[in-house]
This record gives sequence, C-alpha cells and structure tokens, in this order.
Amino acid sequence: MNKLWQKIMLFGISLVLGIMIVTQVQTTNSILGSTSIQGKSSGLNDELTKLTFEKNELRSELKELREEAKVKEDEFNAKEEEIKGLSEELKKQKILSGYYDVKGPGTVITINAQPDSYVSIASSHQYILALISYLNNAGVEAISINGQRYTNYTEIVPVLDHININGVAMVLPLEIKAIGFSSTIEQSLKFVGGIVSQLEQIGYTVDIKSYPEIIINGLDGEKEFKYAKPINSEEEN
Repeated sequence: MNKLWQKIMLFGISLVLGIMIVTQVQTTNSILGSTSIQGKSSGLNDELTKLTFEKNELRSELKELREEAKVKEDEFNAKEEEIKGLSEELKKQKILSGYYDVKGPGTVITINAQPDSYVSIASSHQYILALISYLNNAGVEAISINGQRYTNYTEIVPVLDHININGVAMVLPLEIKAIGFSSTIEQSLKFVGGIVSQLEQIGYTVDIKSYPEIIINGLDGEKEFKYAKPINSEEEN
C-alpha cells in the first residue's frame, strides 16, 4: 500500500512538474514572439520616418529647382524680348538708311518735259531737291528716284544735261516713288505756289498717282564709315 501511494505521489509530482515546464515554455515563446513583433514594428516605423524625411527633402529640392527654372525662364524671356527689340530697331534703322527693300501705300510722281519745251534737268536739279524736302516734311518713310534709293547720304549731282543719283546718270522722265500717307503727300506738293506749280511754270509736267502698295528697292552695298565709330556703354560712362 505504501509503495502504491508512493508511486501515485511520484506520478502526481511528475505531472505537476511537466505542466509547469510546458507552461513556462509557452510563456517564454509568447514573450519572445511579442518582442520580435515589437522589434519589427519599431524597424518599420524607423524606415517610414526615414522615407518620409527623404520625400520631404526631394519635395524641397524639386521646389527649389522649379523656382530656379522660373528665374532662368524669366531671364531668358527678358533677353529674348531685348533681342527682339534690338532686331526691330536694327530693321527700322536699316529701312531708314535704305538697305532694305520696302513696300507700302504711297505715291508715284512722274516728272517730264512739257511738249515743245526745252528744259535741262541738270540746271533744274534744285527743284528736285526741293521736292524731296517736301516729301520728307510730309512724313514719307522711303523714297526712290528712277529705282535708286534716296537716303540721307544720297547726292543729286548735275552733270551736263543729266543728273547723277548714287553715281547713276539719269535723264527725263524721272519717276519718284514715296511710301507714306498719300493724301498728305499730295497736299504737300500741290498747294498753290508749291513745288508742283513751280515745276510747271518752268516747263515740266508733274503727274501724281496714289497706290495702295508700291515697292521701293534697297541700296546696293553698304555705306563704309572711315572716321565715325560707335561709342559703347563703357566709354559713355
């Protein structure tokens, strides 16, 4: 009986110890598993924080690049406008100086000798100069005489029975083209006692016609400056 009781007691003690060991192992595994999940969660949070920081950094860099690009674009547009303005100014100066073919509304003035009238264009060249002056006062933008562009550098030189314009000999009839407001041109020439009346009095016919568009050719070659030189901004200061 004692031996049986001892066996029962030993079995009970063994059972209790077994249960305690299993419980301890399960508890340990649970704790270790929880620690592992917490570690992974902490690592993910750190990675998320790092990625968020990098994203904000990239956004900041992108904003700076966009602002820099906007500044560069504004500078480029300003330079482009400046170049455009200079190009337009150059074109205007070339038109005024006569190196461009131009077209526009204007007037054609034809001067010839009256029938049975002997006139010398060479001896009357001052009247042509006066007519050019009237045209300039009327605001014309381009003038040609028998196809030769008339500019500030053009000379009308009397030679024997003809005149030279830009070194080209010319005789009657003279065809003078002027681009500008036709009504103003005609009024500036045909008033009483004006240049048309004066030419008619000394034996010339003057025919004036207006056109919606006429073409005036530019000068051949360019004016060479031997003495005059441009002043740059540094020299001005």
